[in-house]
Amino acid sequence: MAPATGLFMIIQMAKDFINVLMPFIISLTVLVFIWGIFRMVTSSDGAAREEARGYITWGVVALFVMVSVWGLVNILVSSFGLNNTAPQNLEQLVPVR
Repeated sequence: MAPATGLFMIIQMAKDFINVLMPFIISLTVLVFIWGIFRMVTSSDGAAREEARGYITWGVVALFVMVSVWGLVNILVSSFGLNNTAPQNLEQLVPVR
């Protein structure tokens, strides 16, 4: 039974890591967007403004993609009646040699 428990423990650790990492990544994307706005407002030449426009564009695109995928996953989870809780008897569901 130890290998199945170890596998499920690794999957749970990966899930917990992703749940902690996602708010950080979204915050980083918002900061890139804000940095682009700051750079555009404070820059005086055209090349710096173009670079700032790139930061703003990629910040908006990345934020849109992340929020869209997150919303799509939530729609699929609620449509199919899935939940985020694991059954208590996982060892019984997976055959162990």
